[in-house]
Amino acid sequence: MSDRSSRDPRSTVTTAAARHLRAVRYLVGNLLAGLVALVLLVVSVAVLVLSVVGVGLLFVGLLDRQVRRWCDRERTRVGQLLGRRIDSPYVGEAGARLADARDHAASGSLGRDAGTLVARALVGVPLGLVAIFLPLFSLPYVLLPLYWWALPDGETAVMFEVTSWPVALAAVLIGLGGLTLWAAAPVASRVDTTVAAALLSPGPAQEQRRRAEVERLRRRSAVSAHSAELRRIERDLHDAAQNRLVAVAMYVGMAQRQLETGSGDPGPSLAKAGRAATDAIAEVRRVIHGIYPPVLAEEGLVPAVGLLVDQCQIPTRLHVDRPAPTPASVDAALYFAISELLTNIAKHSGARSATVLLRWDVTEQVRWVTAVVGDDGKGGADPSLGSGIAGVESRVRALGGSLQVTSPPGGPTRIEVSLPCES
Repeated sequence: MSDRSSRDPRSTVTTAAARHLRAVRYLVGNLLAGLVALVLLVVSVAVLVLSVVGVGLLFVGLLDRQVRRWCDRERTRVGQLLGRRIDSPYVGEAGARLADARDHAASGSLGRDAGTLVARALVGVPLGLVAIFLPLFSLPYVLLPLYWWALPDGETAVMFEVTSWPVALAAVLIGLGGLTLWAAAPVASRVDTTVAAALLSPGPAQEQRRRAEVERLRRRSAVSAHSAELRRIERDLHDAAQNRLVAVAMYVGMAQRQLETGSGDPGPSLAKAGRAATDAIAEVRRVIHGIYPPVLAEEGLVPAVGLLVDQCQIPTRLHVDRPAPTPASVDAALYFAISELLTNIAKHSGARSATVLLRWDVTEQVRWVTAVVGDDGKGGADPSLGSGIAGVESRVRALGGSLQVTSPPGGPTRIEVSLPCES
């Protein structure tokens, strides 16, 4: 059945049309990205000129942050068309200080970022314009034989006057040539993404520096996350299970004194001790569940996240893209991250709906799993304010991952958690 459908001409045409539509959409995106790049280049020149008198230095850090964010968005956009993740040479969130700009320049990635800006401004804008206007230009030529003879003398819908059928048919050839070029959009997008990926990917020196910095942050985050986890377990045991066990000891002691003195029936005290022991066992199980939920071990990441989505107080949809096996540590980190983010959405966002996307990507170096949690709430989520997002970031960084928050005031909010599946 599958082999027959793969040879079905209708299926082939549909696949080619979808591929062409993706390519055209990407090239139109190049136009928008190129216009932003052009603005950033103009502002960069202005800041550079003003830096001669010292005024521009006040804006270098802010400009550098915008450039880095633009490049990260391009990495995401190009990676989506390529079907793989493009690693970022940056480590941590982009700051707006002059020192952050100096670090960016010292890392060696500034030159690649500048090259990407220039390429988008000089090549991306023309390609996007061609993708939009070439079919609009070509169609009147192709359709000219249908109406040229009905036009008043001296009027024409093309760039030259048509006075005979041979000229009209020649115009059709011009139009078909334009549509043929437009049909080559997948080729143009493939060449463009290949060049863009080469510019946006870290070079050997940048990759080595990035890995060293990531490892340093990973170790620091691992110590912090481990300490926080121990404190959480200690707090849970102290606040719940320990109190229940103290109650067990108290009721057993009362029953023992009643037996020794014969002053009363020890049965009620023993019954209370039994109930307290049962509650203590339940609390211990809850703490154990918080360390590594049994549903992860029994069913895996996707069903476990599906259960979280079903239990969320906000209507939430789950999307899964190219699932693959992941290590237990990654499963646990993603599970708790999604759980915390969904809890935040239900408590603080004011959202009417939410989405969770689980996506597996492959780079040249490593396989990644990414969870994207979004909502249509009021926005304004900020990890620096000490929310649960900061704890998620610490846990994720301990495993060499990253967390990106996009949450403008008024929403929507989009939080992307990425973890390497292999070391």
